[in-house]
Order: sequence, then C-alpha cells, then structure tokens
Amino acid sequence: MEYLAYSLMDSAYAEATKDTEFSLPEMKLKLNWNRNFKSAWLTFASIGALFAILAQAQTASAAYYGPGSNYYVRTNGSDLIVRRGPGENYGAIASYRNGSRLPRVVAYRNGFARLSNGYYVAANWIGNRPGRGYTPGPGVGGPTTLNLGAEGSAVARLQRILGVTPTGYYGPGTQSAVRNYQLRNGLRVDGIAGPETLASLGY
Repeated sequence: MEYLAYSLMDSAYAEATKDTEFSLPEMKLKLNWNRNFKSAWLTFASIGALFAILAQAQTASAAYYGPGSNYYVRTNGSDLIVRRGPGENYGAIASYRNGSRLPRVVAYRNGFARLSNGYYVAANWIGNRPGRGYTPGPGVGGPTTLNLGAEGSAVARLQRILGVTPTGYYGPGTQSAVRNYQLRNGLRVDGIAGPETLASLGY
C-alpha cells in the first residue's frame, strides 16, 4: 500500500515539473597562476616558519615543568657548570654534581635556565628526576672558564691538579698558582683557567 502511495506521488511530481527548466548560476573561475603560485608559496613558507618557531619554543621549554616543581641535574654523569649569565661566554662560577637538587628555576633565556639564586645552568641538562652516576671530568653546559670568585667542585678539582689546598673557592692563592703554571708552560699569563690552560693541565 505504501509503495503505491509513493509511486503515485512520484508520478504526480514528474507530471507537474516536466516543463520546468532549472538554471544554475554560471561560475567562471579564472586563475592567475603567477599570483596564486606566489600566494601558495608564501602560505607554505609561513607554515614552515611557524613550525620552526614552535619547535624552538618546545626545545627551550622542554625542561620546564611549571612553578613549584623540583629540578635536578640530569647529565651523563658529569657535573653541570653554573654560569653568571645565560651563555657559554659567561664565566663558570661553580658546578652542581649529577643528581643534585637545583634551586628553583625562575626563567629561561638562550637555552639556559635562570635559577632563583641569580645564576644560570644549561636547560637541556636539568629535569624533574635526579640523574644517576658520577663521571669525573670538566662538566657539561659549555666550556669551563674558572677565574677569581668561582667556587664549587670544578674549582676544587683544579686546585688538586695545581697542588693547592682544595677549598672549592677560586681566591687569590688559586689565581697565583694558575699564573705560575701559565708562566712555566708558555701560556698567556692572566690567572684565568680557561679552556687552553685547563687542557694543558689535563683537566
């Protein structure tokens, strides 16, 4: 019965619309390939730049776990060098041993984490779980430069190599010992234990 009703409705509709003409609007699509290609290239370049920026932001914030989190040194076993500023050109003043709990991280700059004590460490060597093991060596986080006022295990190691009492503080006595070593070994005499002096010492 339903089938009969539907077929009658379809026949009636076909009869009513047999002379009706449908006209669709005509669309003309003109492509200016030179302009469109440049726009597409610009779009892809913009998307690529956005991905590059996001990747850098992710790298820079990879070790940031939010305020109030505990941060630890997570290296390959070496000490983590502490610097006066956010870059390898800033002098090393101390080092934290692998697995040590760090002061609170308050900011990031140039791939370095600023600690609540005002000093900086390389952000890629910190995490929310402590690292394991210890490997003696110069440390990670950029080349080591030790000078007057530096402190920590890196200074104590230098003092042991120089035959100075290992206090862990780079004072006038350590500076004098470094100057004497530099003078005896044909190095630039400045009292600063930079990469060249440290390499000569077998540091």
